[in-house]
Amino acid sequence: MTTITSDPVVRMAKEFVNFMNAAVTPFHAVQSVVAMLTEAGFTKLDEGKAWPEIAPGGKYYLTRNGSSIVAFSVGGRFHPSNGVKIVGAHTDSPNFLLKPRTKAAAAGYEKVAVQCYGGGLWHSWFDRDLTVAGRVIVSREQLEQKIVKIDKPIMRIPNLAIHLTAAKDRDAFAPNKESHLVPVISTQMAAAIAECDGKNVTDPKHCISLMKALASAAGCEPEDIVDFDLSVIDTQPAAIGGIHDEFIFSPRLDNLISCYCAVKAIADAGSLENDSMVRMVCLFDHEECGSSSPQGAAGSLVPDVIEHLLSSKALRATLVANSFLLSVDGAHGCHPNYTDKHESAHRPALHAGPVIKYNANVRYATNGLTAAVVKDLAKKVDVPIQEFVVRNDSPCGSTIGPILSTLSGIKTADIGNPMISMHSIREMCGTLDVYYLTKLIESFFVNYQNPPE
Repeated sequence: MTTITSDPVVRMAKEFVNFMNAAVTPFHAVQSVVAMLTEAGFTKLDEGKAWPEIAPGGKYYLTRNGSSIVAFSVGGRFHPSNGVKIVGAHTDSPNFLLKPRTKAAAAGYEKVAVQCYGGGLWHSWFDRDLTVAGRVIVSREQLEQKIVKIDKPIMRIPNLAIHLTAAKDRDAFAPNKESHLVPVISTQMAAAIAECDGKNVTDPKHCISLMKALASAAGCEPEDIVDFDLSVIDTQPAAIGGIHDEFIFSPRLDNLISCYCAVKAIADAGSLENDSMVRMVCLFDHEECGSSSPQGAAGSLVPDVIEHLLSSKALRATLVANSFLLSVDGAHGCHPNYTDKHESAHRPALHAGPVIKYNANVRYATNGLTAAVVKDLAKKVDVPIQEFVVRNDSPCGSTIGPILSTLSGIKTADIGNPMISMHSIREMCGTLDVYYLTKLIESFFVNYQNPPE
């Protein structure tokens, strides 16, 4: 019996925590995924160049924008009419993105202007040790992209002291997203001293000290920085915790846990020799803000890759009919302090297996047939399954599942690992669930058979 103390569970949890500590932005996540795929023998493809012939038994990956990635391995007996086994997840999480003009100041302090990205639990970002990471565009002989992270706490969003807060404001803490969620980076006095270091760097758009730190991380001069895509991140690393080392406390569990499990599964899924289908993992950016971008799930990434797999467009309908998609995203575990927020018969627990997500109004793409496929795949590898629906008096989130199934026509099930504090700066999940989800996705790649209509 597999438990939280089993060697494979402990080992995978530690590997996952290491992955999380490296994957601090979508750009870093894709870099980490590329490292995993390269070690597993996958070959890089370039969207901007002609592809080699996609060969049976071949393993490939391509990236888009540096923040989305598709990996696929071709069965030894593949024919385009046989279909594709797809796992979809997303690389992005709610956070703050730096504004194009970051310079802000008040009351003798230098601040960094930011935008809210996605639907975060913004109150959880107060009084945290923060830094920035992401992509910097540098001008050399030509434009270059540099993936950077400043490895120290440089910013903080300070709370207002209790003595300065009215009782009604304390009881209903609702910070203004424009004026209250602005990280403090220095005093103006310290900034003035730092700017008198003999280097004549002036930029009315940005905090000079921040630009110097970014330039140091990018290996360039501040004036070489043309633009950037930078996120504010927590400097506290992911960790295994709980008195029995059974929890993972981490930022970005939604949805990097699904990314990690999917990539590990396709890397470890075994021989392709007798597989008649393509195994595919698609990790998209921009899920948290609607997926409408070239690198999002509503873009052309999946159709473009499928087009390359077809020897004839006439086979497209057959390929779609024989394909299956697992949309894998975080599920709401039952919170022990707010049990009434869950429907009484559908309360996912940590360590109890992946969750199949249902919604009558198709906020999730699952139906009875696709759920049955997941249950059958889980049974083959002794992975327990849970089920989730929201209460009728509760709103329901959504995933890339309905988007991809609508665009492609592919049969889809929405699943995910249970977690607590979703969209907080630090979320919480169980160590055993990392193992369970990986094994379920492996079973999908190895054991899936197209169900009868």
